[in-house]
Amino acid sequence: MQQHVADASGVRRTKSTGTGTSAGTGAGTGAGLSELCESSDVLLGFVNTTPHGSGPVELLGDSASLTAWLTGAGLMAADAAVTRADVVAAHELRAALCTVFLSRSGCEGSADRLPEAEQYLARIAERYPLKLRITAEGCRPVPAQTGVLGAFAGLLGAAADLASRGAWLRMKICKNPTCYSGFFDRTRNTSGLYCSTACSSQAAQRAYRNRIKDASCAQAS
Repeated sequence: MQQHVADASGVRRTKSTGTGTSAGTGAGTGAGLSELCESSDVLLGFVNTTPHGSGPVELLGDSASLTAWLTGAGLMAADAAVTRADVVAAHELRAALCTVFLSRSGCEGSADRLPEAEQYLARIAERYPLKLRITAEGCRPVPAQTGVLGAFAGLLGAAADLASRGAWLRMKICKNPTCYSGFFDRTRNTSGLYCSTACSSQAAQRAYRNRIKDASCAQAS
């Protein structure tokens, strides 16, 4: 599962609290697993900056907070210029990624929004290009630019890295409407819908209460 915490600067981060990646992710061990966690953590941290059930405060509300988050995530130098337009672009990128992750959990309305989100991500891939970095240890996509554009490209690079390791489909958002936190699905068959057993239990209890209510209404009528 994922644990959502705030550091001293107020930046909410997502930390893996499990013992490792589920079998079948193709991540391997050692450096491969470390890079997998790095890619998943930075993307989950990004989507979890949005106001939602477990974190109702907007963490990327202005240029200063966006700068703090991107530099804290290691995506950008602290002296890079960030404008209000960059904040809007960050929100758009985050919303598209959230829609993709929501769709994998079957959240209401996400399927209808998915085509638009995918089209947006296809367009901005040209705006935030990547290049390959080839070393003796392997090959990995890295930003072709610096600054905030390079930071956004770094987020796309994390997605590409996860896809190359067979782990992209494990990136989801919790189906519990009082949570909606991003999480990494560690189930063997990628069937997880909730970020924790607590959220799963809440959803089950809510469904049970709704069934009792519907049955009572049906009897009354």
